[in-house]
Amino acid sequence: MAYQINLLAWREKEREKYKRRFLLILSFGVLLSVSFQWGWAQYLSLQHSTQVSRNQSLDTHINWLNSELKELNEIGKQHEAILTRLAVVEELQQNRNKTTQLLNLLPGIITEGIYLNKVRMHERSIEIKGFSDSNARLATILDKLERSLEIESVEMHSIVSGKQIFGHDVSSFELSFKLLPMAKGDSHE
Repeated sequence: MAYQINLLAWREKEREKYKRRFLLILSFGVLLSVSFQWGWAQYLSLQHSTQVSRNQSLDTHINWLNSELKELNEIGKQHEAILTRLAVVEELQQNRNKTTQLLNLLPGIITEGIYLNKVRMHERSIEIKGFSDSNARLATILDKLERSLEIESVEMHSIVSGKQIFGHDVSSFELSFKLLPMAKGDSHE
């Protein structure tokens, strides 16, 4: 007696089993692929939003720095204006006593026999016109002027002899010099 074995049903079951397993693996692969792509898209979206927030933070900080720079520029301009005013005040302070300085200086320089007709001051330049009863006295004045620590640029412009005033022979002269600014510690007040 011959046995009849039907292997087709078993093969069908195995094929169905392989088919189900293939579909299961395929669907799992598709699901895994879709979830991986979705996760990657979420990650990139998160990175993008993080970068956008960083950029906004940088923009905010840059705007703040720009406003600080504007304020610093304004403060710099105010500082320069104050320094300019301070320089003007300092110059005025140095120049305010130049008349007093000149009047304190002249008695020590002008000796007996020297007579002044005109003393003219323009800023720190001084012009003196007068007459002397001898040229030796004029030489003494020039020597005192050149040795003075408060004067510079002494120039004798002219000496004219042969004039007579009140019956005496005199020499008229013109000289100029510049007063040096007083040192901060010097004060003739």
